[in-house]
Amino acid sequence: MRQIWVRAKARLVDVVGIHESPERLAAAWALGIAIGLSPVMGLHTILALLLALLFRLNKVDVVLGTLVINPWTLPVYFPTAVFLGKRITGVHIRHFVRHNPSEILRAAMWHDNAPWLRSVLLAWSVGATVIALLVGLGMYFLLKRVIRIHREHHLRRPPPSGSTGPSQPTPSP
Repeated sequence: MRQIWVRAKARLVDVVGIHESPERLAAAWALGIAIGLSPVMGLHTILALLLALLFRLNKVDVVLGTLVINPWTLPVYFPTAVFLGKRITGVHIRHFVRHNPSEILRAAMWHDNAPWLRSVLLAWSVGATVIALLVGLGMYFLLKRVIRIHREHHLRRPPPSGSTGPSQPTPSP
């Protein structure tokens, strides 16, 4: 069982890009995080793969970075982005009137709320873009520093007994 774990861990390390330079690894994750925070919901994975290919970054790392937006972070992120977008654009968003769930499928309800929807989308798009750019840039420098510190710390420590170190080859099956 231990041998399976060692091989699985070695393969994961190869796929995730651990052997990349701190700059490239940080760039891949920061790009993924910035894409995840961008307002192009639904296109994150496609955009991440295209940009990873364009910039020759590890595709797995970039796609994993996009997972920063998920069902647990979206309820905090979306209102924050709308609030920031409102402050930047000055757009006024009137309060949304709650409708019966059965009315959501009626075109008239969406037509009546089109101005509200446009205001929210504008505020969110601007706020999300600003957040994506600032957080992506900040994450690059933070991750680069953390990766360097982590690697320096692990280079000073001898590998635990019975395990393969980073410079030793993984045993073949």
